[in-house]
Amino acid sequence: MEALLDFVGEIYEAAYKPDHWDHVVERLCCDLLKAKSGALLFEDRQTNTRSMIGAYGLPAAVRASYRFGIAKYDHTFQLQREMPVGEASQITDAEQVRKNHPFYYRMILKPNDIGFISAINIYNDDEWHVGIGLHRSFSAPPFSKQECKTLQLLYPHFSRALRIHREFHRLRTRQQSLHEALSRFMVGLIILGPDGRVTYKNPVAEQLMTQHAGLTLHQDRPKAHYADEDQRLQRLIKKQLHSDPGNVDNRTEALGVHHPDREMNMNIIVTPLAGADRLSEQPGSVGLYLSDPDSALNLPATALQSLYNMTPKEANVAIALSNGLSPSQISEQHGVSIDTVRSQLKSIYSKMGVNKQQDVIRVLLSSAQVQ
Repeated sequence: MEALLDFVGEIYEAAYKPDHWDHVVERLCCDLLKAKSGALLFEDRQTNTRSMIGAYGLPAAVRASYRFGIAKYDHTFQLQREMPVGEASQITDAEQVRKNHPFYYRMILKPNDIGFISAINIYNDDEWHVGIGLHRSFSAPPFSKQECKTLQLLYPHFSRALRIHREFHRLRTRQQSLHEALSRFMVGLIILGPDGRVTYKNPVAEQLMTQHAGLTLHQDRPKAHYADEDQRLQRLIKKQLHSDPGNVDNRTEALGVHHPDREMNMNIIVTPLAGADRLSEQPGSVGLYLSDPDSALNLPATALQSLYNMTPKEANVAIALSNGLSPSQISEQHGVSIDTVRSQLKSIYSKMGVNKQQDVIRVLLSSAQVQ
């Protein structure tokens, strides 16, 4: 029982450390159930993909081939589909498989010396199928009922840990997608943690600070070029770090910062970010949105096509607007009539959910918080 309790801790550690699943399967095989090899098998029924998220005693080629297609020949995993969730039993005897499924026997069992397989389903629904398979060699004894019962006792812990594992995976995937979207975002974005240090900056922010030295980063903290503007910036950041993001009256404040080499100021909007907001990693985070009216961002039109389902021409018009051009200037620059530009603007407003040109940048700013 002490060994089981210790092992349960390993299961929950793997919930948030995916690389630890290999160690969990190793301990399950070696310390608890005396198996020569084993695997934690995962089938995502929404993407129709299969993988081993944890394995022990299997050649790397087997693990890789499982992910790249051999899984569809896994007779054992197919048998597991028919098993009740949470009930462990021995489901494979190699001698029986050799008669009924010779291909699987020749491809998997015989070359890997797998004579007996004990298994349990952790999940088996429309979302996913997750199961554990443990293997013994041809020369070893079959799995006993008591050994299957031991595996069954661990079921609720595997169930909870794998659900946590799944949610962490989704969060990591969303975070990766968010960073990819923000990398294409046409407004500079800097996120500060509760200590006022930079935790994220997108490429546009880096580009703007390179072009306009009114704002720089010093020891991972934003710093304005002129002392009086920097004092005001630091006061705003400190205020927003301690403000309530849910209070719309305290939602945003703005200032302009200058540099002797640039005629126009850089505009900075300072806003608190809620801890539950996917932009912020923790409560007390602050976002700085940067724009420079004198700098053309020259972002690819494909960014807006992806974010707002615009046509290539509409995306070019939106980018021109963001760079301060008027409809007549856009008409001249693109070689089209003003009526064509106005028609494109109507479509842009509809797709962005706005009614006028001034709202385009506002929506682009706020859209970063709902990606």
